[in-house]
Amino acid sequence: MPYTRLLALAFIAGLAIVSMPHGKARAVPAGQPCDSVSGAACDKGLWCEPAAGKCMSQSGVTSGTCVAIPKLCIARKNGKSFQPVCGCNSKTYSNDCFRRAYRVAKFHDGKC
Repeated sequence: MPYTRLLALAFIAGLAIVSMPHGKARAVPAGQPCDSVSGAACDKGLWCEPAAGKCMSQSGVTSGTCVAIPKLCIARKNGKSFQPVCGCNSKTYSNDCFRRAYRVAKFHDGKC
């Protein structure tokens, strides 16, 4: 009887392994490469930021580096925290923190 149970459990375990979804995204930590082709998706609280100037791939493939999504950004016009950057959406952000908070790729430093 124990041998029969062992075979039944092995069969059920085999079905569970075969029925697992293939191509599921794997979580990637901050500072590591990410892309939509290999399924390397960023951990919770991170987003896949493309390299500066890499606004939109014609193929729709997103690749970059996992970076933290800021929770608090400060912008003072007369302070160091005001360093405008142009997003790939043609909008100027007060600084990189605000751009990252909106998860917009960076086109270049300075106003658009």
